[in-house]
Amino acid sequence: MSFYFILFGALIILPIDIYYYRALKSSVKRFQPTIRKTIKVSYWAFTLATLFFMLFVASYFNANEVPPKFARVYLFGIILIILLSKLIACVFLIIHDIIKLVSWIIKKSTPTQTSKNNPISRIEFLKKTALIASIIPFSTLMFGVLKSAFDYTIHHQKLRIANLPNAFKGLKIVQISDIHIGSFLSEEPLEKAIQLIIDQQPDIIFFTGDLVNEVTEEAIPFIETLKKITAPMGVFSILGNHDYGDYFYKKGDNKGREYNYKLMKAVHQKLGWKLLLNETHIIKKDDERLAIIGVENWGSQARFQKYGDINKAKKGCLDTDTKLLLSHDPSHWDTEVLPYHPDIDVTFSGHTHGMQFGIEIPGFKWSPSKYLYKCWAGLYQKNNQQIYVNRGLGFIVYPGRVGILPEITVFELS
Repeated sequence: MSFYFILFGALIILPIDIYYYRALKSSVKRFQPTIRKTIKVSYWAFTLATLFFMLFVASYFNANEVPPKFARVYLFGIILIILLSKLIACVFLIIHDIIKLVSWIIKKSTPTQTSKNNPISRIEFLKKTALIASIIPFSTLMFGVLKSAFDYTIHHQKLRIANLPNAFKGLKIVQISDIHIGSFLSEEPLEKAIQLIIDQQPDIIFFTGDLVNEVTEEAIPFIETLKKITAPMGVFSILGNHDYGDYFYKKGDNKGREYNYKLMKAVHQKLGWKLLLNETHIIKKDDERLAIIGVENWGSQARFQKYGDINKAKKGCLDTDTKLLLSHDPSHWDTEVLPYHPDIDVTFSGHTHGMQFGIEIPGFKWSPSKYLYKCWAGLYQKNNQQIYVNRGLGFIVYPGRVGILPEITVFELS
């Protein structure tokens, strides 16, 4: 969440509120004058308070400080929900205005034509429809905050890998991703997720990036809780795009970003997690090998870092090794892994969150995330290579989940 992002949000709130108010004003025009005035004052007071809040949060980022957690997670989230709900209503208002304009043009261009019915009066219901249209997304998104944000779901997935060494058949791996610890106000929901992870009795745990929202300091109060995430053969982790401090420290603040990076590495060490920074860890069992390769963040979109280096990370691997790659952004698989690294058997990613919104029912899944990423949730395969995109454990910006629930994935190798 950057200063400019918040400032841009503040600048678009006012025109949306002005436009939406037309529908509200039309719907309450038959109310008593005192009630109408109360609604009007309350509406614009909330708009004014929202603008002040957005500027308040932006001032923190501008001063290189982290805003109060409740404000940046939940107050900002609720404002976003209300804004999106109004924006959807504005679509109906735009349709109303277009029809009204076309009717006016037709009337002016054919002055001798008369009609018993007024076509404009027929479309006035669109203003009332706009209010209803805003209530539906508001209710849905608020349900996602109150009910689904911590509704952790366990996905069981069998992974069939050609030439998997016998020693690793039946190996159980748990993957978690995108904890975004800065969005947790308490340890309670995190403790719940960790207990679910422990209950799976994994041999290995993969964490595929985005431990924090903006800065490493967010993780420090949760170190003792996160240390409970353990597995007999190790916990292996990588960094995601949010873990570098790039969305907090200003461009050119190399000192701040370097400090964040060093602290992030120190936190992983305290957690007992093996942080793979463009490197490989070889697990040996019964004289057979399994290569765990971890790269730094690499995203195909220009706004994401490209620190990942698979060639560097693969040093120490043998051609005969079964290779499991941890790479935060699934676009890395499409752009780099498939065309240049056919020896990588399975890639484990996160990043998309399934946009925390969508539909998942047996045989069908949809999310706006599919228009940004070819691989956005679940298992995908091309030729003999596979990628699994974890839906994420936490959330960011929108403090909830609708349809796409937070995920703990349990893999069994075969």
